[in-house]
Amino acid sequence: MRLLLLILASFAIVACSDDDDVLPPSPLPEFKPSIQVEKLWGYEIDNGIEDNFLLLRPAITENFVYAVSYDGEVAKLDRKEGDELWEIDTDQKITGGVDAGYGVVLYGTAEGEAVALNDEDGSQRWLTKLSGQVLAVPAVGPELVVFQTYDGRLHALTRDTGEVKWVYDTSVPALTLRGESSPVQLGNIVLAGFANGKLVALDSGTGFVGWERTISEPQGRSELERLNDLDGRFWLNRNTVFAVNFQGNLVALDIRTGQPRWTKEFSSFAGVSEFLDQVYVVDEDSNIYALDAVNGADVWQQELLKGRTLTAPTPYDRYAVVGDFEGYLHWLSYRDGSFLARVKVDGDGLWAPPIVKDDIVYVQGNSGEIAAYQVAADE
Repeated sequence: MRLLLLILASFAIVACSDDDDVLPPSPLPEFKPSIQVEKLWGYEIDNGIEDNFLLLRPAITENFVYAVSYDGEVAKLDRKEGDELWEIDTDQKITGGVDAGYGVVLYGTAEGEAVALNDEDGSQRWLTKLSGQVLAVPAVGPELVVFQTYDGRLHALTRDTGEVKWVYDTSVPALTLRGESSPVQLGNIVLAGFANGKLVALDSGTGFVGWERTISEPQGRSELERLNDLDGRFWLNRNTVFAVNFQGNLVALDIRTGQPRWTKEFSSFAGVSEFLDQVYVVDEDSNIYALDAVNGADVWQQELLKGRTLTAPTPYDRYAVVGDFEGYLHWLSYRDGSFLARVKVDGDGLWAPPIVKDDIVYVQGNSGEIAAYQVAADE
């Protein structure tokens, strides 16, 4: 019903709009590259997400890359060379992304199944039926794994057997955006964001609520105006969690108490990241912002990719990396947001944000193209 309402509402918006109301994508900006980006390897996993709006991204560990496709293919690759170590076809519709660690590979399905595979050979370890479709990436921990379902529930399962230990339930609005933020385990804390605009911290052992914070209250009279989903990636660094919701706020919260350090009015469904005391976020029109992580003050703004349906930005070293709807990956300067380099990854586009490990950028495109890139060393 939620998805049906959103589809109907989308048709209503289109029907009531003229061409002047539609934000056209900006043309690719012209610039002279100042860094050289090398492609280390590429790998294609089945048909990617096909025609579905899914943020399937790889899971990166110390030595391996794990990837899934909507049609049920799961692959384990060597992280440095991209060589396939094993690949299986599960015949499941994978919608919830992949996580890996502690000997298991996890993903969720359109039928509401939580699945764990053995890391060594891809054989199924267990399958547990949940309360609804899984769109979020699960979170693996040493004892528990956490799955978030589309009906507003968190399910904590034992890592070894898939037995359900506890379930957290929250209210979900009738009309929401298509998507979910992904839960995170940090020590004995589980953090999760929901379609009602709330960020919640729970005790991982019991599921008891430590704190919950409403990022913004719904505004307006119509259901569309009151959308305030926390769908995008939130980010943890030291004792602070950064989060942003749609038609709401960008906030920095104390992880221990949930108390705000600062709040800034903002609207995004892509999510946020932080590196070296600088916060990066893309608004609903695909303008990119860098802010001071301590107080939320603006540092720079980049508007030349407006309308290009950007992924959440991922910062590292001296760069911020972001993908767009045409499949380009852009390197921007962390100092002022100027363009440094650009590569074409996937002609079907990029929706999932890039991931960085040891200064190597990993990205999965909508067609299933997975690639690793590195900035060439200065000569």
